[in-house]
Amino acid sequence: MDVVQVLASATQLVSAMVSAVGALEQAASDLAEAPRRLQVLEDFVSDLDALTQQSRQRHAHKLHGPQLDRQFQSLGRLMDQLRGNVAKARKVLGSKGKGKGFARLVRSSVVGDPLIKYARLIRDDLNQWLELQELTQSIGNVIASTARSTPSLVRVKSEHGYPVSKKCSYVRELLERDGAHRVVLIVGLSGIGKSCLARQIASDPPLSFVDGAIEIGFGRWCSRAACNGSRSEYHKRLARKICTFLVKIGSMTLKEETGIDLDDVCCLLQTALVGRSMLILLDDVWEQDIVDRFTRLYDNDCRYLVTTRDEAIYEIAEAEKVEICKDDIKEISTEILLYHSLLSAGELPVCSTLLVDGP
Repeated sequence: MDVVQVLASATQLVSAMVSAVGALEQAASDLAEAPRRLQVLEDFVSDLDALTQQSRQRHAHKLHGPQLDRQFQSLGRLMDQLRGNVAKARKVLGSKGKGKGFARLVRSSVVGDPLIKYARLIRDDLNQWLELQELTQSIGNVIASTARSTPSLVRVKSEHGYPVSKKCSYVRELLERDGAHRVVLIVGLSGIGKSCLARQIASDPPLSFVDGAIEIGFGRWCSRAACNGSRSEYHKRLARKICTFLVKIGSMTLKEETGIDLDDVCCLLQTALVGRSMLILLDDVWEQDIVDRFTRLYDNDCRYLVTTRDEAIYEIAEAEKVEICKDDIKEISTEILLYHSLLSAGELPVCSTLLVDGP
């Protein structure tokens, strides 16, 4: 059960408790019916308490989030108020059977029925909590809507003159598809246009990525081969690349990135991306380990656009695979020629057509 489901379950319980309080008010004067109604309400309080405790234990590792912590505090305050007023209602109900009937009637007519008084206090607490949840959700929806329509400061710049090809549209569809893999892998020969294609897509990411898009370039420099097989040197270079990414998204300063261990950097990366919805372009990746470290991150809605020429990385099972082939190059090359030459398709020289179509 995730946090949203926990809150929904608590809201359903509280709504049911409001009805139980109404039944208690109606039965307040019935010494035979009132105890049963109060017991139903006490059972609801126990269920809500159990749900709160279980969910707090289950999500203990997420209580650093201020919004989640406030929700649990709100439920805790509600539980304290409910326990106090239910206990007082039980005490009043126990004293109702004592004393003469006429004396009870006179006292109720002067000061009001105390059981009804506590029932109304309980009902007011429950309704106030429900209204607070509805208000919070409404405000959250308004803010989310505004955020979706506001351009992000985190952007990827596209290559000048690079066309929006059919392959661009296809990759965008993969990124927008519900239930698709978190990684879209673009593979092809060196210089064939993988990075240009990826930047074209990331420069105008799908609207679902409300936090924008960002690029991290790795290259052969960040590989075990370039480090002569030295694991420590490779980790040092990878840590430096991830630190650069954290600086770009505002989760680290330039002064903080010096000499940080790779494991510590990955912990900072995990924290920095919690709750974010971002398209992350991992460009020119030479090690599968790099992709794995990003895909292991949790509690975010980020997707990863990866470019590589390495066949081993292409074999990653949990990825949508896109290969740039000869037909893609023909389409892209024609569009680039048309853009820079300012000619129409029919005005292209024969030599240009042969160059595009091949022998």
